[in-house]
Amino acid sequence: MKNLILSTILFVFLTSHAQTTNAPRTYFEAYNDAVDAPLLKGMSVIGTLNNQLDFPLEIRAERLTNLQTSNTVYAVSLRTRVGSKQTTVDYIDYDELDGFIQGIQLISQTVQSPVPTDNFEVAYRTRCGLSLLKVSNGSKITIVMKSGDNVDVRNRMAAFVLDDLARYLTAAKAKLDSLASSSQ
Repeated sequence: MKNLILSTILFVFLTSHAQTTNAPRTYFEAYNDAVDAPLLKGMSVIGTLNNQLDFPLEIRAERLTNLQTSNTVYAVSLRTRVGSKQTTVDYIDYDELDGFIQGIQLISQTVQSPVPTDNFEVAYRTRCGLSLLKVSNGSKITIVMKSGDNVDVRNRMAAFVLDDLARYLTAAKAKLDSLASSSQ
């Protein structure tokens, strides 16, 4: 009986400890962390948002291939230049793109509280921890993107930037679709 209790306690401890590690948050990151395998990464810059934001945001379509297995994964990276030497990177796996684009469009269209309250918050979160929020406080509306790479980085933006971001993400998805269909 003592062994069972000790085993259970040890299992709970190890499980809770394992959940606090810096494990890859996306499929793309998991592939990128592969060891003992040659990896080929290709990327295309789709565009950069640098007007009416706190920090410039570069959108890239990325493809990663394990040359030993020929397995390929696709993602879009959002690279926020916080300072001259610091860049946060948030990967959005290919399977999340449609939902994220639709979420951005819905957040963009929300201009008043959809619930009978004075204030509201509309949010979308991706697998990597990236959060996009539209928050109202009375008549003031703030749009913030929080990096999953560095939770202290909050990129405030003007409302029209959401529409530009959705267009860039749609273009990045089209680029990835083209790469996947041509097997390049």
